[in-house]
Amino acid sequence: MIRVLCSTGAIITRYNGRNPLLLPMLAPAIECNGFEFMMYPGWYSEIDTIATAMSTSGLCFPVIHADKQIGELISRNAPGDIDEVRRRFKLNCMMAGKIGSRLMVLHLWGGEPSDNNFDFNMDMYAELAETAAAHGLTLTIENVVCGKSSPLLRLNELLNKFPDMLFTIDTKMAEFHGELSDTLACKRLWEGHVRHLHVNDYGGGVRDFSNLRVLHIGEGHVDFESFFAHIKKKDYSGFATVESSSVRIDGSIDVGRLNRSIERVRAGLCR
Repeated sequence: MIRVLCSTGAIITRYNGRNPLLLPMLAPAIECNGFEFMMYPGWYSEIDTIATAMSTSGLCFPVIHADKQIGELISRNAPGDIDEVRRRFKLNCMMAGKIGSRLMVLHLWGGEPSDNNFDFNMDMYAELAETAAAHGLTLTIENVVCGKSSPLLRLNELLNKFPDMLFTIDTKMAEFHGELSDTLACKRLWEGHVRHLHVNDYGGGVRDFSNLRVLHIGEGHVDFESFFAHIKKKDYSGFATVESSSVRIDGSIDVGRLNRSIERVRAGLCR
């Protein structure tokens, strides 16, 4: 059975100070089956306080999204970057254990360097996967935006080198590169390698960086009917997360808009 999650990044943003302690107050209004905990780079100095607050909140966090800057640091690979990657990744794994997460989403590349030196990013995967496994985590790599190639090509390269690796597929990321249909049609990818979904809309053109925003379901041009039909056909039974930001400029949450996206995903995948 598919469980529809809400990313905490959809309700904790810069508009409300990225204050994770707001989560227990905001969460009851969100009609989801749990949360994907988004780890922000500015939280490491108070990680124990945050972990305690989340673990005692009564909320369910089956999935954790690792700090996105980890992938950027791997791609940049400047002096000291990889030591910082190891430090942050271990802390993300520890956070996962404390809040009860068992699946982790990781950006293996990112930032301006993106996938320009992809062989190095692939080499780092082996080490990070070993660390995640030591913490009892299932590590999935997301099909994030590429600067040199495309996410689908990069996922296939990873599979060639690591035949057992697992992925999170994001509809927005695939649509950004104009390859959502090809991603769905990639037979080897869907033979047990997709363990998590990010279901988001996109409204720009191919590689249109000026429009690289996460939209609510129905606000862009992703063909969700085809996507939902494909997932049902594959008998997928993992998690599906809605990441669409729902925080207004004044810090309040557009709960109705967020819940409509969650319900649309639930109706499309679970009925």
